[in-house]
Amino acid sequence: MYGEQTRHAVENFGRGQTPRDFIAALAEVKKAIFTAIQESEHRYAPEVYAAICTAIEEIRCGLHDAAFPLPLAQGGAGTSLHMNFNEVLASLVQSRTNVPFHFLDEGARYQSTNDVIATAVIIVACRRLREIEAGVIALQEALVAKEQAWRGIVVTGRTEWQDALPMSLAQVAGAWAGAVERDRWRLHKIKERLRTVPLGGTAIGTAFFVPPEYLFLAEKHLRAITGLPLSRSQNLPDAIANQDQLAEVASGFSLVAGTIIKLCNDLFFYTSSAVRELVHPSLQWGSTIMPFKTNPVMIEYAKGLAMRANAHCSAVMQYAHEGNLQLNAFLPFILDGLLHASDDLGEALRALSEKLLPRLEASVTKIVYNLHSSLALLNALRAVVPYKALKTFYESHCKEGACFPFASIEELVRTLSKESGIAEEILYSQLEAFAPTKPGAMSAPPEKP
Repeated sequence: MYGEQTRHAVENFGRGQTPRDFIAALAEVKKAIFTAIQESEHRYAPEVYAAICTAIEEIRCGLHDAAFPLPLAQGGAGTSLHMNFNEVLASLVQSRTNVPFHFLDEGARYQSTNDVIATAVIIVACRRLREIEAGVIALQEALVAKEQAWRGIVVTGRTEWQDALPMSLAQVAGAWAGAVERDRWRLHKIKERLRTVPLGGTAIGTAFFVPPEYLFLAEKHLRAITGLPLSRSQNLPDAIANQDQLAEVASGFSLVAGTIIKLCNDLFFYTSSAVRELVHPSLQWGSTIMPFKTNPVMIEYAKGLAMRANAHCSAVMQYAHEGNLQLNAFLPFILDGLLHASDDLGEALRALSEKLLPRLEASVTKIVYNLHSSLALLNALRAVVPYKALKTFYESHCKEGACFPFASIEELVRTLSKESGIAEEILYSQLEAFAPTKPGAMSAPPEKP
């Protein structure tokens, strides 16, 4: 079905499969173009115009995907992709009407690769951005659910891998949700800047030989066909020469990936054997030799995908920076990177929000044990005990590296009160803000879980 130019492209770049998302988006661009041409010029006989519309719709729906054998790794700024589409369209129209339909004179009327392919790429990017935004919202909601479920659970807060101060486990989850909320806000703002398209600018943004009436109609029909709030750029040479808006999409995706990596790193710690304050669900056997081992498979999966997405985003930004003069020839590579990055990010977000977080449980017994065995309790007394007094107390009673040298919190309070002269009631009152149960009621440390 495709012709000579597509065969040459296959010889040059190898055989692959043009992504379905992009084929559909390019078909939508073509539909807007031919609708505008027919409305403004009545160029085609009714049966020819009907054949054009039918062929484009079939391509959009995936009925002819086998006729699009080109990978996105290619030279020519997407010219081969455009040639391929035009050849397929011309073949379909001619076979159904017996009317000559030249793949360039008619298939690319008022068009250049540089405005048409770039517009289709933006459509794909807009949709992928919305999908990732939805995934980020789902992750935020899953974390907020944990924040609500974990209220009242006091855990040891840590900085630089060291015990620091007691805090609520809800606050831990809330901090994770806060980072995700900012990702959500950033993606939403990027959507506004991404919706500008260069359609009608033709080769270098000068709208060479494009009738003004067609220009406005093509923009109007593109919005209606795609359902996206797209608008034609008011600076078409800029829209064709520069791809920084796609680099910004990659940057937004990269920040989401970074948030996922940070979240996964924290979850590795909290679910580790050394801490065990959160329990990773036992989703599959963890070892071929060790029966009693649960691997954090969902955390590893999500982090691995986020790391790979980050690599694709880095490549996209590099390609976007490598444009020269009036065109960025690496647009197909930019699209390829964005598709891979969004695939990985979408799966990572689903792994966390659907498969891990709903089944992630807090081990309250272990949390209490770790807190009551931690010198973070001494730090918690800083509001009522002078810094030097606490430091002296620590040096007097704690061996280097010791976690908690007292048999109970009562013993800690009694000893510190005697040495500092601060009333036990004041010390207890300060600890009550942190300890899961009233300190005065704990005459012995919790049993080791």
